Amino acid sequence: MNHEQLKHAQLLRQAFDEYLVHVHELPLDPGGKLLGYNFDFLKGRKWHALADAMIQCDLRELTNLINGWSSSLRRWHAWSMVLEAREERQAWELRSEFLDSLVHECLLMPSSIRDTITFVATAAFHQVRLSIDQSYRDYLEGDPKTPEERPKPMNRPQKERRLSHLVRVWPSSSIFLEALREINTQDYIAETCNYRNLTAHSIGPRLGIGHTRTVTRSVEQAQALKQVDDGSYIREDIPGKLAVSYGYGGAPPLNLEAVRSANLRQYEKARLCYIEYGALLKAVVKEIGPVESSA
Repeated sequence: MNHEQLKHAQLLRQAFDEYLVHVHELPLDPGGKLLGYNFDFLKGRKWHALADAMIQCDLRELTNLINGWSSSLRRWHAWSMVLEAREERQAWELRSEFLDSLVHECLLMPSSIRDTITFVATAAFHQVRLSIDQSYRDYLEGDPKTPEERPKPMNRPQKERRLSHLVRVWPSSSIFLEALREINTQDYIAETCNYRNLTAHSIGPRLGIGHTRTVTRSVEQAQALKQVDDGSYIREDIPGKLAVSYGYGGAPPLNLEAVRSANLRQYEKARLCYIEYGALLKAVVKEIGPVESSA
């Protein structure tokens, strides 16, 4: 390696050593233990088909996602402390090497986990209803109704409405549904400058440093100058006409500490929703008849 490469390697080693100290010796957010696999309540019931295995598998993967998010946030917090004392150039190099992909992953999680919980809960409560009510059909909105039909794609509001209709037979489900609606709210989207949607579909804001989309194009209401009685001019809308406008704009970079705090709050809401989902599931599973003992 040449001199510059050796300097770069030394920077990475020193920073990673500091990171390891933070990870292993300092309190980090989020605190507390990881979620466990406490699914014994699913056993010993007269489930429809392979429902208990399906629900347990989905619960395990949902648990893994929440725990993985927790671990990523802890690593993010540790790297934030490492970068605090670094000058801008070094901080940029270290973010690029160790942190950007971690931040990107975390910022996508609120939207992703809300959809995942909706999917997992819909599948589970559908199976519970099949297991306790013989008159309940094994059909979900969006399923094809004929061999020629394809499954109907559904957006988030439609899926959440389907889930709400599915669980309304249990009045206590309102607590779980309210917790679900608290994830990935408009407040969080604004705090992160719509990072998830922009990075998925166009160009999102950068992390920590650098502006994007410095020139913007928009289609707006067309206007014309109109002279008024005092001789001055005002802008007046031209009815039924639009105009294309170009101008300097620019999306500033995200403040990583601000969005880390926002993302941490979303994690806490998702974890609470997971707990409320588990509590509701545990309560309604008791309505399924027990498997008769062979003894």
